[in-house]
Amino acid sequence: MIERYHLPALMASTAVHVAACVDSELARAQMTARRVGAALACSSHRDLPGNVDAAIVAVPNEDHADVAAELLRAGVHVLVEKPMAVDVVECDRMMAAASSTGTVLAVGHDFRHFPIATFARHLFAAGALGPVRAVDVRQTAGTRWPACSPRALMPAAGGGVLLSFGIHLLDLMSWWFGDLHPVRYSDDAAGGVEADCSCDCVLSNGAPVHLELSRRRTLRDTFVVRCERGTIELGLYEPAIVHLTLPSGGCRLAGFVPDAAFTRAPMQTVFRRQLSDFIDAIHEQRKPLVGATEGRRAVELVQACYRLRRSLRQPWDFPEAYGVPATASRSHAG
Repeated sequence: MIERYHLPALMASTAVHVAACVDSELARAQMTARRVGAALACSSHRDLPGNVDAAIVAVPNEDHADVAAELLRAGVHVLVEKPMAVDVVECDRMMAAASSTGTVLAVGHDFRHFPIATFARHLFAAGALGPVRAVDVRQTAGTRWPACSPRALMPAAGGGVLLSFGIHLLDLMSWWFGDLHPVRYSDDAAGGVEADCSCDCVLSNGAPVHLELSRRRTLRDTFVVRCERGTIELGLYEPAIVHLTLPSGGCRLAGFVPDAAFTRAPMQTVFRRQLSDFIDAIHEQRKPLVGATEGRRAVELVQACYRLRRSLRQPWDFPEAYGVPATASRSHAG
């Protein structure tokens, strides 16, 4: 994450200078510091206060709160990768640290910086299609983000595909539609972390929302939002699409959101915009696009889903795993 997206964004910015690189392996921090011209390379974030004004925290999920809170208490502004933390208690600790020093705490929900996400925000806020009647989201969450360690696959990470990827989608839908209320959730965690999950929520107006995520299967990778005056299908990236169908079903428009910079370099553009928003929030003493309140809300939604957890039934599972007698299952199948 740092190597592929955050560092290129930092190096392209005229508003910041990379002053320090931190890695638990000092040799790796030193190598990166030489490459980007940073004066300081260290193995602990505790060496940063006094040497930097702001920091990007991209450590394992379970370390977000400790690292970010210490930096915030020391007066260092923080952009922390999503999820903000593994639970709302840790989020609250981070928020208290930022409040105590007046520092900016931004959360890396970079999906909000995708052109189609911004377009959707304005579209739904304007009410152009009328009230939302139903939402269906199917998203592959495969190998686009290669891991450097197995820690993201361990229970200490706080969760699997819902926490690491689905949290982006929950944040987007909260941004677009307002409050979400989870009512059903199932996954294949089985004591570990989930690779597949299914979640049902309702919006404040009672409209149903269905979300399906998978690390193992290829899904549609779009949002389908049925509204009173039409249905719109949105793909943020791969595919980046906008399809509008009128209620009669006889007229369908297909297009995209023009954005030259995003077309040339999609992910690099998204991370540059996220960094610019963070830096501007510091200079202008304002909230970033995704601040602590929004980051906490997304974590709270994930926790609410996990509290509803039931086993996701797989075709190869024995019926007894779900409390269904084998004879009853065979009778039903017949």
